[in-house]
Amino acid sequence: MVGEWTGKQARALRDAKRMSIREFAAHLGVHERLVSKWEAGGERVRPRPVNQAALDTSLARSDDVVRARFSSLLAPAGDVDLLAFVDAGTLKGAVPEVLSEKELIMAAAHEASEHAAAAEGTNVGATTLAQLDADVRRIANEYVHAAPAPMMVEMLRVRRRVYRLLDGQQKPVDTSHLYLLAGTLSGLLANASTDLGYLDAAGEQIRAAWAYAELSGHNGLRAWTRGMHALIENWSDRPRNAVQLARSGQEFAGQGLGRVRLLNIEARVWARLGSEVDTDRCLRAAEVVGGDRRDELHDEIGGVFGFGPAKAAYYAGATCIQLGRAEQALAATDRAIALYSSGPPLQRSYGAESLARVDNAAAHLINGSIDGAADALRPVLDLPEDKRIAQLSERLVGLRRRIATPTYRDAVEARGLDERIEEFCVATAALASHPRP
Repeated sequence: MVGEWTGKQARALRDAKRMSIREFAAHLGVHERLVSKWEAGGERVRPRPVNQAALDTSLARSDDVVRARFSSLLAPAGDVDLLAFVDAGTLKGAVPEVLSEKELIMAAAHEASEHAAAAEGTNVGATTLAQLDADVRRIANEYVHAAPAPMMVEMLRVRRRVYRLLDGQQKPVDTSHLYLLAGTLSGLLANASTDLGYLDAAGEQIRAAWAYAELSGHNGLRAWTRGMHALIENWSDRPRNAVQLARSGQEFAGQGLGRVRLLNIEARVWARLGSEVDTDRCLRAAEVVGGDRRDELHDEIGGVFGFGPAKAAYYAGATCIQLGRAEQALAATDRAIALYSSGPPLQRSYGAESLARVDNAAAHLINGSIDGAADALRPVLDLPEDKRIAQLSERLVGLRRRIATPTYRDAVEARGLDERIEEFCVATAALASHPRP
């Protein structure tokens, strides 16, 4: 039972029933705008008594699977013991519905690895470190095609395990290894925080990641962390700090992907500052990097930490758009989109591909093609809610400014595209003000 319904609980019930806002509104007998208002207000909003009663009735008439899902959605992150459903024995038939097949399988695997670690008889054994390494590799690669929020729970779970081990006693070499793991996981959490629009939290995570990189003495992590911190500073409207961070990271990067990434990041910041000379200098330097130096973070783990041809093309497109170089931006973003579309599905970064599509649309608008922009944006505007990263709305606002120029002011197609972008941004803002439980 619910004592008093809030917008947060109403959203959880809708999600538990797997209904759209329109379906849920019809189910309750209210207007869909009212449901959107509840959800946008979250815990601050309390529906009127007549609607409280309708929500009570809806929950009471729900089956065991929906009620179990409703309870799990409202539980604080980390407080839901997934295998408790199995232990209880009361929802055996509902377990696949409540947990999902993947969650059930992963919960069983985590239980096995933690028990095996305890059985090794030491604070940190070879099996424990190997499993933690495998966890980091899996998370870094899965993140590029998964929604950020659920992945953060897994990042936190693994990092908390690392922290517990660091609180004990181990050999110095194993302590260094644990610091490296803590640093990579903090870097992943910084990336996820950025994608969800929490730049202050991202800054705190990346500073922790740098501290762990220093403690472990790992140059690959030092270089990657400096680059991530530069991006956070740039998005936080501190581009001069971003330039310094990108440059300082190059002190730790060899002649490989780490240096290419940092030079591309520096180029993006210089483009924002309007310096074509410095932008071109960095891009030329990135092109002549030897590539004969590999490090385990950028080359072996990859995923979030990698910087392959598709991501390099996306960065080049973003840099060219910043400088108004439409033709170069079109070529780079077309290449990025093609590489992501034709590559292995598990390596397809929906975030980078979507941002490349927005930049591609911007280039089309600069060239006067509203149809080209609409085609580029179609997959972006169809993204599910949980994959609408914060940077997308920011870039789309820039597109709306281009559509509002005299060139497109009287074009029917432009108004239609602007309305679709507005709907996307409004829905994303409502989601951000009331994240999923």
